[in-house]
Amino acid sequence: MIRKYLFLFFIFCTFLYSKNVLILNSYHPSFSWTKIQVDSIVNTLLASKEDIDIYIEYMDTKRNNPTLMYKYKFLTLLKYKYLNKKIDLVISTDDNAINFLKMFRNELFSNSKIVFSGVNNLNILDDYKKDDITGVFERMTPFVNYELAKKISLKLDKLYLIGDDSVTFNVLKKLVLKELDKTKIDYEFISDKSIDKLTNKLKQTNKNSMAMLIMTASYVNKDENPITMENALKKINQAYNNPIISTARVFNHGGKIIGGYVVDGNKQGVLAAKMALKILNDPNLKIKPILNGTNSYVFDYNALKFFGIDIEKYLPSESIKILNKPISFFEHFKQIILIISIIAISLIVILLISLRYNFKLKKVNKRLEKSNKNIQIFIDNILEGIIISVDGICIDLNKEAIKLLGYENKDELINKNILEVLPANEKNFFDTKNAGETIFIKKNKEQINVLAMNKKVSFEDRRVNVTSFVDLTHSKKREKLLFEQSKLASMGEMIGNIAHQWRQPLSAISTCASGLKLQHKVNVLDDENLNKSLDTIMKSTNYLSNTIDDFKNYIKGEKIITKFYVSQAIENSIDLLSASFKNYGINIVRNFDDVQIYSCFNELIQVFINILNNSKDALNKNCKRDKVIFISIKDEENSVTIELVDNALGVEEEIINKIFEPYFTTKEKMQGTGLGLYMSYTLVTQSLKGIILASNKEFIYNSKEVKGLCMKIALPKYIEKKDND
Repeated sequence: MIRKYLFLFFIFCTFLYSKNVLILNSYHPSFSWTKIQVDSIVNTLLASKEDIDIYIEYMDTKRNNPTLMYKYKFLTLLKYKYLNKKIDLVISTDDNAINFLKMFRNELFSNSKIVFSGVNNLNILDDYKKDDITGVFERMTPFVNYELAKKISLKLDKLYLIGDDSVTFNVLKKLVLKELDKTKIDYEFISDKSIDKLTNKLKQTNKNSMAMLIMTASYVNKDENPITMENALKKINQAYNNPIISTARVFNHGGKIIGGYVVDGNKQGVLAAKMALKILNDPNLKIKPILNGTNSYVFDYNALKFFGIDIEKYLPSESIKILNKPISFFEHFKQIILIISIIAISLIVILLISLRYNFKLKKVNKRLEKSNKNIQIFIDNILEGIIISVDGICIDLNKEAIKLLGYENKDELINKNILEVLPANEKNFFDTKNAGETIFIKKNKEQINVLAMNKKVSFEDRRVNVTSFVDLTHSKKREKLLFEQSKLASMGEMIGNIAHQWRQPLSAISTCASGLKLQHKVNVLDDENLNKSLDTIMKSTNYLSNTIDDFKNYIKGEKIITKFYVSQAIENSIDLLSASFKNYGINIVRNFDDVQIYSCFNELIQVFINILNNSKDALNKNCKRDKVIFISIKDEENSVTIELVDNALGVEEEIINKIFEPYFTTKEKMQGTGLGLYMSYTLVTQSLKGIILASNKEFIYNSKEVKGLCMKIALPKYIEKKDND
């Protein structure tokens, strides 16, 4: 049973990864025959929607003599390229590639399945013992084309068979000889590697003859440089005056090559790719090579017309394909006529529908008019002020907006520029989309604080700006009061901390002074004891002075933007609370990056003090020992991130989202006001332009799993000072 499950798991895992398929070509990518096969293989594989990675390699044996040394070098290249890549299946095109794979099968892709395409040698698998190679043969049929030539030219005296003296041509030549030996036709092979020598022979041919292309892919010019098959075919067209039949679909358009019963590289590629897909899905599948099915009658219209040949006299029209045939007027404009007909019918249908629903639309319009009146009543009773404008000109406003701006009726603002309700330094406010605080100017020139938002909407075929706003005057007063309450609460607690901090230095001063007085009285006071005692007194007085300065800076609360180190603000906050931290046994663990920012130093200290006080109270309540607060400062690209984490068991998930709300507290009523974190949230998000988040965090401390509250603050490194700050 276990083996069965392991086998199923292995099969499942094999389908999780894509299959790798290599297309190995005998020739080069610019050879049109190769390109046709590769394109058809790739398109068929991609159309299957299977997860397949395709790799393509070219042996380029038409432009490079495939000697044994050349093959070994090519083998070395493939070994290096695919050393760490598992190839599941190889698709080869033409004879040289499949011969290469057979020769080096044990050294390269030994575990890969092989599918060939366009192979002329029908006996290529006779000496191969394995059964993991299959594919599509390229079988030329010169006898069928000879029969066609006899029908076209009744006075046919001779058939010229054109080739390029390549290895492939000599293989095909044997096949041609075998088939034409059945006939009594007088035929002659005209083949040469040199295109110039070949064309000279063609110029001297019999007038009552036809030519048949057998292999025309490997010609050279007079300088022994390879030329393209297309250029070679052009020269053959110019040299030979009679119709030329082709055995492969490579003939050029507009020449003298009329076509014939041709092998089709596109069909071969499609069939080979389909066989490959079947094998990839079932590696153990046995598929016999395909011998037939890649040939069809294909002709060139221009060549047929040049020689006045009506091919449909000799072959059924349904069995032939004619390329470049001009289409009739109806066929040319078939789509346009069809579209016009559809449009005309659609217009008639639309007209009938329009007439049918015209009466209903009138009823709908009446309902819309009534709805518009109801909408206007609804807008006028909204508690927010609403101004509707186009290109900065007011076109409508509701009653609340008239009231808040101190006007008597809407006609006083209609058709006026809405910038009149803004001060000079806020003229670009209506270009923004987000909500924000700003100042509006009333009719009597009095300024009011508002929270406003702009939104572009489409209305009556035009873009209009809708501005909604509420008066923040009373909210500002309430917020200021909350700040003062929070600050007073913090100051009261800090005064107790400072009094506790002063005890030790005051005690030291008192001890030194008493000691000096006693030593002086008994005449034992020397310079060393005097200087030592005076140093102790100076050190203690400096400590008291620094504590007073820290407290003074805190209570001043000036909103001044300065450049300072974030660690400095944290250390000042800790200094103000250090006595109570020491008294309660709270340890501070620091992990600081050196980060300087332009921000409000005093307001940031107030935030830290509120958070540290909350952590202190929570630690005293929930922890008996190992009390700790981790503080980290992390330098980001354009910001700084500060985290303060304690091990005071955290906050219940049901209420953690409420801790920044005003008057919400988890402490006893006599111990907390619920304003500290609310003020911290307001200071961070509004004054410091940052973000503050609260979450519970679990971590290891002193080899124990602990949990606490994490306060994460993200601040920009630079905030601008506004005129009204």
